[in-house]
Amino acid sequence: MASFGHVAVGLLTGRLHGGGDQSERRSRWGTLALFTILSTLPDLDVLLVALGASETGPFGHRGALHSLTMACAAGVFCAVAARRWRWPVLRTALAGAAAVASHTLLDLLGAGGKNLTLFWPLSSARFHSPWRFLPDAPRGLKLLSSTGLLEFVTEFALFLPITLYALWPQIRARLVERQLPRLQVIDGASTAKATPDQSPNSARRDPPLRSSG
Repeated sequence: MASFGHVAVGLLTGRLHGGGDQSERRSRWGTLALFTILSTLPDLDVLLVALGASETGPFGHRGALHSLTMACAAGVFCAVAARRWRWPVLRTALAGAAAVASHTLLDLLGAGGKNLTLFWPLSSARFHSPWRFLPDAPRGLKLLSSTGLLEFVTEFALFLPITLYALWPQIRARLVERQLPRLQVIDGASTAKATPDQSPNSARRDPPLRSSG
């Protein structure tokens, strides 16, 4: 698969996990960023191949980094990090492992691409799902072709609802912030109308009329 589906699932994992102190916006965005990085981490093997790793070796594309072992390792890393950050350890470990494993699952269901070494290092055999229904947009300049763009648009449409759901708390907070100045202006205007005139002339009022008889 191309990257958008992996990013969407990573964002979803971040929202479901919840992070630590959610009263801070930086913490909320940091949680989403962490699990998005984890969900796209297996494609780091593309960089390894570019740096000289063998495409057909264990660290080639869809090799060891796409294995279930990698997902388990990510879970252990997240558990250690959670202790330091004072996050729920078990929930963080499961979410981290799920984020990496989601990448493997989506690639298994992709319409094309190489098979995956699911059980590395126990086995170097490559596997793929018999059901391949998710679009698999090409990488590089091939993405700019008509076929590549169609695949990307299809993937974008499929995962857009997940992305919007994952980002909805941030979107809602931004909308509230934009509406707040307008509400303050309206409230300030209504308060000004309700406040009596405090000008110097207002202190000089006609004395009350008295009866002469």
